[in-house]
Amino acid sequence: MLKKSICLASAMAVAVSLAACGGEQKVEIHEITVPEVNGKFKTTVLDTGKADAIILETAAHTVVIDTGEKDDGDEVVEYLAGHGIDKIDYLFITHFDKDHVGGAPEVMANIKIGEIITPDYEGNNDEYEKFIAAIGTSGMTAAALTEYMSFTLDDAVFEVYPPEKTSYVEEDNDFSLVINVTHGDNTFMFAGDCETERLSELPKQMSMEHTFLKIPHHGIYCDGVDRLISSVAPKYAVITDSEKNPADEETVSLLEAAGCKIYETIYGTITAVSDGKEITVVQGE
Repeated sequence: MLKKSICLASAMAVAVSLAACGGEQKVEIHEITVPEVNGKFKTTVLDTGKADAIILETAAHTVVIDTGEKDDGDEVVEYLAGHGIDKIDYLFITHFDKDHVGGAPEVMANIKIGEIITPDYEGNNDEYEKFIAAIGTSGMTAAALTEYMSFTLDDAVFEVYPPEKTSYVEEDNDFSLVINVTHGDNTFMFAGDCETERLSELPKQMSMEHTFLKIPHHGIYCDGVDRLISSVAPKYAVITDSEKNPADEETVSLLEAAGCKIYETIYGTITAVSDGKEITVVQGE
């Protein structure tokens, strides 16, 4: 049995609020069909320091969001091999900073990949050039996303939101793709390294409230983080940081004030398992 999930009410509420304040922002409304839950949805945020390497698993499919720095590709490959995974259905590179794209060549050389999805801009670092070279060597292509994308794997619905502009002050970070997943009653937001300009776009693109939030940009505070946390109102928040580069105290304080459970990769790999109703989070195993 399938059930319909339409983000209409939340979107309309945002639109009314903006109109009342004299704003002219229009919220994009997307209708998705959410399957009945018949399995688990697993999120693994690898301990790669101040870098993103995130593995999403449904019953029979795997999605990877970012690959950490160049030395982190081995850790992604090791995790996948250790869990009997020989194919990534979708590899998302949220943006081309070295701590998100760096491990991609190693992953591409060792794991079969169905589709590679990136934002539509050109990077300007060595890791980006090596990523492009690896695509050429593999004979694959990468799709540069310019429009909303959605797909279903088993009982999880994935939605991908590209940046709206072609230039930003914070060039790489604000080009971040934002990937949301719905698994039964649980919703997940993976916000890349979004900073102020990109964060301001999100309420126009989606219904904001989510159960689980991967905090953008390793917990570094910027204008808009407070509004993100208050509007998402997560029960669980994950920060990809390290002892050398810990999250900003202001960001952590906002999360504490919001009453959510906070997990940081500074203390080890984080695993969150959804059964469609509840999320169980384990760290360091």
